[in-house]
Order: sequence, then C-alpha cells, then structure tokens
Amino acid sequence: MNAFEEKVKRGFLLQEKNGVFFLTIPSFLEAGFQKHCYTTRIGGVSGGCYTSLNLSKTRENSPENKEENYRRVCRVLDVPYESLTLVNYAHGDGICRAYAKDAGKGITRANDLPPCDAMIIHEPGITAVTLHADCVPVFFADKKQRIACVSHAGWRGVYGELPAKIARTFLNEYGAERENLLIGIGPHIMAECFEVQEDVAGPFGERFGSETVISRAGSLYVDLQHAILEQLRREDIPPENITCADLCTFSREDLFFSHRRDRGNTGAMGSFISIDTEAV
Repeated sequence: MNAFEEKVKRGFLLQEKNGVFFLTIPSFLEAGFQKHCYTTRIGGVSGGCYTSLNLSKTRENSPENKEENYRRVCRVLDVPYESLTLVNYAHGDGICRAYAKDAGKGITRANDLPPCDAMIIHEPGITAVTLHADCVPVFFADKKQRIACVSHAGWRGVYGELPAKIARTFLNEYGAERENLLIGIGPHIMAECFEVQEDVAGPFGERFGSETVISRAGSLYVDLQHAILEQLRREDIPPENITCADLCTFSREDLFFSHRRDRGNTGAMGSFISIDTEAV
C-alpha cells in the first residue's frame, strides 16, 4: 500500500431497515447525501439462487419479485419507485447525464438513455441506479453543488479509466473543486479472487503499475481497487475524500451475489443515489 492509499478512508456502514440490509458511505451521509446506498442480497422476496434481494433486470423469471425488491429499497431510501432510473449498460467507459424528465427509464419505462455505465444527476426527482454482481460500484458526489453519480466499473471500464473520466467531468464540466468531491468505492471482486490471464494482467500492469497485478501459485490476479485509486491519485483527488468499502463480493456469500463465484446463476445488487430536496 502506497502513501496515497494509506490516507484513504476505509469502511462503508452496514445498516438495516425493515429487514433490508444495505451499505452507506459515512462521508456522503455527513455531507447530506442521505438517499444513497449499495444493497446486499438480504431483505427481498426472491428465492433459490436469487435469494433474496435480487435486483437483476435480466435474471429470475418473476417480474413481481423484482418489482417488490425495488420497492423495498425505495422504502429504505424514501424515494418514489417511479424515480428510479437505470443506466443503459455498455460495459465500457461511457458517461451520461440524466434529468428529472428521465425518471423511470429502464425501470418503469423503456430506456432510451445513451449507452453508458455511469449516470450523473443534479436534480431532485430522479434516483440513479446501477447494478452489480462483481463489478465495481463507484459513487461520486459534489457536496457543494449537489451533483451525484453512480457508476458500474467492470474490468473494461476500470481499464478504460471510467472513474478518472467521471472525476474530470465533475471538475471540468461542472466546475467542481477537488476538496468538495467525495468518492466511494463499493464492494466488488477483490484482488485475491479476481484471477485473470496474461492478456488482461499485462495491460493493467503497464497502465496502472506493477502493484496492480499479483502473481500467486502460478496464477495472475488484478487489483481493480488499486487501479481505480491510482487513477484518482493521478487526478489529484485528496485521498481523504475517498472511502473504500474493502468488501469482496466473491468471498462474502453471506452478503453478496457474485457472478463469478456462482457461475452466472445469481442475482444482482444495486447502487442508488438521489438528490435530497431537503438538502438542496
């Protein structure tokens, strides 16, 4: 761990409300972003390999279960179900801006947002949502301007520097100041479990440094979190403004779904954030 990473804050807050277990970011709560969370797998109505708070839009053949699961998260956050808006996944490094008029897209109505893996919002009335089952959830918030973002960073998105691009968008297009930019890196498949081949490990090591790749017992592993932190370091983001959950979706079967661990027979967690009208 380098000097930058040593200053990064550690730990999301595990909370429970009405039987739903979810994680929040302490610095976001302190800044007034009360309506955000990363869900666990606990507190829903799904069964079997989707037990129980499955939010996947493509798995589990029960729209009724999935709607109820989303409604339970809405009750936890105190946001309208109709405000939920899902990124139009591309498994890449695209960013879109969504507005109150886009509320419901991908959840209650067709999603015609541009293909992307990150959604920036700055208006009340919309709740941005990304889904995850090993990929990295990265939250952003400008505590002064009340701008927020959730993103879905798979290994392609991390390699494509999606987190750095989001930070630059906040800084250059919205005029955010670095000291006001808060970032949370949520649960994902951590380095000890993310085994890859040389065709992935090599480029990661070249782009983000040798510490990004771990060699163990003849196998290669990539540290996605280190790659993200290195990107943010290069963008001069204060490390004290970053919080890492330090939780592995693969190894924590009690809390999380994992696409790799469960060989695709699994559900999905969600990242949610909304601008709280009371704090605007």
